[in-house]
This record gives sequence, structure tokens and C-alpha cells, in this order.
Amino acid sequence: MLHADTVTTLASNPLLVIQDFQTFKHKAFAKLWAVYGQGMSEEMPLGTIELLRSASGVVLDVGPGTGTQLHLFNPNTIEKIYGVEPAVDMHPELRRNAEKAGLGNKYEIIAAGAEVNSLIPALAKKKLLQNYSEDKYQSTGVFDTVVCCRVLCGVPKPAQTVEGLYRCLKPGGRMLICEHVVNPWPDSGSLIGAVLQRVYMILGWSYFMGGCTLDRDTGKLLRNVAKQDGGWEKFDVKCQESWACLPFIVGELVKKSTVH
Repeated sequence: MLHADTVTTLASNPLLVIQDFQTFKHKAFAKLWAVYGQGMSEEMPLGTIELLRSASGVVLDVGPGTGTQLHLFNPNTIEKIYGVEPAVDMHPELRRNAEKAGLGNKYEIIAAGAEVNSLIPALAKKKLLQNYSEDKYQSTGVFDTVVCCRVLCGVPKPAQTVEGLYRCLKPGGRMLICEHVVNPWPDSGSLIGAVLQRVYMILGWSYFMGGCTLDRDTGKLLRNVAKQDGGWEKFDVKCQESWACLPFIVGELVKKSTVH
């Protein structure tokens, strides 16, 4: 059965799904988030609130949606925060929530996705990257903090996306993570949770939930991305509710101060 928000988007723009599926997906997800986003943001995995509160310096907020989580940031520790959100229908509400959270002019919205070929050129255009190479999307980051909160599950090329976000971090920079991941069964987790993940995916979870993937091993991707520099200086990530069909990893990753 089609989700009601998908049906609404189809009805209002029947040719969009053929002409521009990416825009159609963003519009449908914007409607979905408008209904469920606030409730989802109030049910945060253990440790997430404290984690977001610790964001500091120049911050890259990846996929903030309508900004329902912005009130968890501490405006006093943030110099500037860039919200990278491809669903432009969410931007007006995102701006309002940034104002409510006390971030005001500190919060700047960038219409781009987390994917490398979208994110890196958009940041380069804002002069937020060093040593930028347009042909290879190479760059050196300037961000003290990169925040990924329930966003990496939906990117189409997760390994490339994680690599791009890693490059956005300056040496010694922190990546704050709250992401739902694959159930870790049989190493841990539960068989029921793992089976339910696969069933939901077969029934079309990704299509109806804006590209969200339930069984992605994001933790492994994050750990591997720093291998070129000898690993992370700090990799403090814990799995929450590993028994469920929607387990989360929550934690802090710190890039080495000296990298290749």
C-alpha cells in the first residue's frame, strides 16, 4: 500500500515521478516528515541529547530536515552552523526552527544533499573547503563538528558519502553520530530483529521512507573511512537497542590531528 504522503505528492504532481524522481522523493519525504518528524525527534536514543549539546565551533549539520532537533544544540558553543538539506520544501520550517533554537544568523541553509557530488561543490561554492579540486571532488575540511543524525541510512552511495563527510572535518575535528543500522545478529542483536529488517525492506520500506535503508552497516563504513590516516583518534560509538529491528549507533568520532 502506498503511503498517504506519497499518494498526495503523486496526486498534486502526477508527472513529477517520471520527470524528476529525486525532486518527487524529496517532496514526498517533506510531507512525511511534517507529520512524523517532531515525534521522531522527541524519541532520541540514549546519549543523543548530550551528544548534540556538545557540538561546537563551525558545524556541518547534515540532513536536518525541518530542524526539529535544533533545540538540542547549544548556541553558545557554536560559531556558525551550516544545515545541508536537499528537500527545499523543508527550508522555511528549518529556518523557523533555527530561530526558535536561538541560532538566528548563525544557521545558514545550503540546498544540497549529503552525496559527494552534491555536498562538496556546494560547500566549495561557499568557500568552506580548502584545496578543492572540481574534477576529483578532493578537498580539505574546515569543520570542527560534523553532525549526522538519522541521515546516512538514506544516501544512495553511503561509502562515498561517508568519505566526503570525513574530508569535511578539519584535523582533530569531531563527527557526532546517531544512526540506525543493520541488526548485528548473529554476532549480537537478535534473529527476530534481523528478520524483521529484511521483511520491511522487501515490502518496500526504502521506497516509502524517502530512500531509508534499514540494514546498512554504517558503523563499519565509518570505522573504515579513516584507515587511510591510520584510523580515528577516537572512535567511541555504542549500539543502542541491538535486539530491535531498528537498532541505533550513537557516539563521537575524532579525526587525527595529523593526517596524510
